[in-house]
Formats: sequence, C-alpha cells, structure tokens
Amino acid sequence: MSQALPPPRKVPVVPRPRRGELSASYLARVARANRTGFRSFASLLGRLPSGLSGNPGDLMFAVVTLNDAAFARLLSYTAHAPDRLIRAIPSLAPATFASPGEPPALRVAFLRDRMSDCPQCRLRRDRAFLDTRLFPLKMACLHHGYWLYGQGAGWRLPSAVLPEIAAAQKQLTRLAARRGTDAAVRAYELARHYLQDEWRARARGHWYTGLNERWQQRSEKAPAAPSTLWPPSWALHPECAALAAIFASPYWAAVAVPAPDRGHRRFYQHLLTVLGVDGTYGYVPSIRNFDPLPDAVRERARWGRLLSDPEWGDYVDESLAGPRLIPFIDITKPEETTPGAAGTPAPDQGFSASRPFVIPANGTVELRSASGWKPEASVIGDAASGAQPGRT
Repeated sequence: MSQALPPPRKVPVVPRPRRGELSASYLARVARANRTGFRSFASLLGRLPSGLSGNPGDLMFAVVTLNDAAFARLLSYTAHAPDRLIRAIPSLAPATFASPGEPPALRVAFLRDRMSDCPQCRLRRDRAFLDTRLFPLKMACLHHGYWLYGQGAGWRLPSAVLPEIAAAQKQLTRLAARRGTDAAVRAYELARHYLQDEWRARARGHWYTGLNERWQQRSEKAPAAPSTLWPPSWALHPECAALAAIFASPYWAAVAVPAPDRGHRRFYQHLLTVLGVDGTYGYVPSIRNFDPLPDAVRERARWGRLLSDPEWGDYVDESLAGPRLIPFIDITKPEETTPGAAGTPAPDQGFSASRPFVIPANGTVELRSASGWKPEASVIGDAASGAQPGRT
C-alpha cells in the first residue's frame, strides 16, 4: 500500500519555466528555489521510480514523465496554467501509465543522443538544462562559441573556425526549412556516418586524403584541445553539412542510381565539388573510391528507395516483392582509368572537381585536359532531351 501524500499547496518561490527545458531540470529548479532536495520535492508529486537520481549531473539528460494525478499536484504546487506549462516544457505533458485514475506516479528516462548544452546559455537560463531533442540541429552555440555535438562536445571553438561553423549552421537551417527538420537530421547523420566511419575504415582515394588533411589542420587551430586519434566533430562539420544537402535532395538521389549512360557520374562529381576537393585530390579513377555508398545506393534502388527517402535505412522484407535488378556500372570507362607511368593516374584521365563537364550541342561530352579539348562519348544526361545537371 502506497504512502498517503500530503495535500498540495503553492510553494513560496515558483521559478519561470524556460522554453525547451527538460522536465527533470524544471523540477530540480523548483526544489532548489525552495531550499529542498530534488528527490524530496519529486516525492511530493507521486511515487518515485527507482532510477530517479538526485545527482545534479544526471539532470542534463533525465526526462521525468508524470501521470495525470502527479501533474495535477504539480499544478497545485506551482499554480501554473497547464497549457502554458506544457507549451514551455513539452516533456511535462502527462501520460497514463497503466489505467485512468491511477495514483500519482513518476517515470524517468534518459536522452539517447547526449548533446551538450552551452554553459553560458545555461547560466542565463537560471541553470536550466535544455531538451536537446527539440533543437536537433543546434550543433554549436554561435553566440558564445561552444561546440555541442559528438566528439569534442563542450569545447570552446577556436575563433579561426567560427566563420566556417556559422556558415555550416546556416546551411543546415536552410536545409531544414526546405526539406523539413527530420530530413535534415537524417541526412546530416548519414553524411557524418560516411565521412567519419565508412570512408575512413575502407580503402579511399586521394580526395579523402585531402579532406583528412583539412580536418587535421582545422583541429590544430584549437590551442587547448586534447590530443585524439580522430579530429573532433566540429572539424568535420562544414563538410557534413555540405554533404547532407546532397543526401537530402530528391534530384541528386535519383541521379545517384546507376544508369547505362553513366549519368550517376554527375552525382559523384557534384559530391567532390561541394566538399571543396581540388584537382590534386579530386581524381576519381573508379566508383569504388566511394565504397560502400555505391553498393548501398544500388541495393536500396532495387526496392524503389532513394538516398533522400525517410525509409532509406529501414529493414526490407525481401519476401514481400521481387526487386528489380540494378546492374553495376562504373562512372568511368576503361580508357579513362588506364594508369600513367609508375602506376599513377594520367593527368588527362578520369575526372576531378576542378575539370567541369561541358555538354555541346552535338551531344558529346568534352573534358578539359592538359592537351586541350578532348571529345569523349556522352556519359551525362541526354543532350537531345535537354537534360542538364541541376543543383539543390
């Protein structure tokens, strides 16, 4: 039998709820303002779960959910209007745990993606912890110069990289406004996965070596940064944001699917262009330099899924329908991948981000090379139909 709770009455000091605050953070601020412990005040609302900790360090990730009876007691203690309180702190919305009319009780959960909160912003919010789920694209606090996401979260960003970080944040904001926040977050996580994990672990071309050197130089601009084997997440942020814009684009997702005319070559050339890889490192002798992305595109395209689709990474039940076959087609021809002297790429073979394609009226593709204009067979689009490379 549960212990009887005392009748609720308004507490002397009621802190103002901050927009986007965590529920556990607000309950802790109410307790602190009235000079009592967090668990002591929470026990007045209902039955406490065993996982509810009184450690202040856990409050930045804790989400306390109240049932209807416990939420009614909280309203009595704070005298807040329920709609205004829930609008400011969405995680305080009451829930039914077992059945309607159940006794007051609380539940606790913890955030899975543990993004940091800017310490300076937190001081201005009366030490309120932010619910980072409501701001999934806030990778950095540009006002105070703190990085908040992934490896290196909580670091003070060096002033030399702040313009690049600010530009990347603005690009993510525009992407979210155009494609939606969920699509922007999914594309950013996919871009980070390939740049930081997949392409790092596999055999890679010269273009990735150039990116890695850029990240190392960028991370060295932080004077007090600890020494790590891999650059912090903020060093990769501009490239992740640029690649996310491609992954979230339905146009480029359709271009990435292999086609007999090698139209998907434009996708990988555009990828190198937006990543800012120069001609020295932009040479791409084969599509295999981008593994495992080409295989993932082919496999998902068999089931009608494109790179920009929300269900891109979801499980596919192969017994439901027969997939259409997508053949492997490289983005270069055999004569374009013939190595030069000593096994090195010839200077006028392959393509790079610094040698753009030109589609003349006769339908052939010409590449700028060291020996002048060299006509090649058509590998992009259909000049007769007027198809031209596009951008997001």
